[in-house]
Amino acid sequence: MNRLKTLVAIAVMTAMAGTASLAQELPDSRKMAVGMRKNQEELRKYSWNSTVSFQVDGVQRRIDTYTMRYVMGGMLQNMQISSNVEKGKIRRPDGSKFSKKEQEAAHEFVLEAKRQVDNYLNPMFAEKAVASATAMTNEETLLLLSRDVITNGDTVEIELVKSSLRPLSAKITTSIDDSPVELDVTFGSIDYGPNHPARSITTTEWQGMKLTITTMNYNYAKQGR
Repeated sequence: MNRLKTLVAIAVMTAMAGTASLAQELPDSRKMAVGMRKNQEELRKYSWNSTVSFQVDGVQRRIDTYTMRYVMGGMLQNMQISSNVEKGKIRRPDGSKFSKKEQEAAHEFVLEAKRQVDNYLNPMFAEKAVASATAMTNEETLLLLSRDVITNGDTVEIELVKSSLRPLSAKITTSIDDSPVELDVTFGSIDYGPNHPARSITTTEWQGMKLTITTMNYNYAKQGR
């Protein structure tokens, strides 16, 4: 019996030690927030190309390409390079056709949804998400989970490389005008430079149809060269 008690005590102490070790490995959220601000400041020194595709129920309807850069005051400026709009009518699930005006309204709705969920990538809100996050970790990655960051009921998941805290991906779920909205982001990094959203997919629903905006960011170059 004494031997059994001893084994149980050792097991409990081992489990507690493992939990303590896990807690010690979690990063300081304040330091992470500082790093995110510095990364954003560095990113503002760059320009890049961005290709934005618009899909309705999985069918591609439009592709726009822009040159992007930050200007005075930290505003992000886009200059359109090209635009390709597919011909043909969009049909609702019941078979009825969308008018041109309705197509434009659907496109604007998902663009507005994208603009709103992109706010979650703003350092101010990202810092709030990190500061209030619950962390899960394994040998290689760290997953931060947050709720109610900008609106009640929203969720933010951020996955990072554990050793360097380099962001790998983020997923945001929220609602806009009672429509569910999801944003999935895959991050990339510039050689000897900042991290950036390399690919993002925004999905929502409008009048019973699934709307998707996929954004690809590439050709990063430091301004002033």
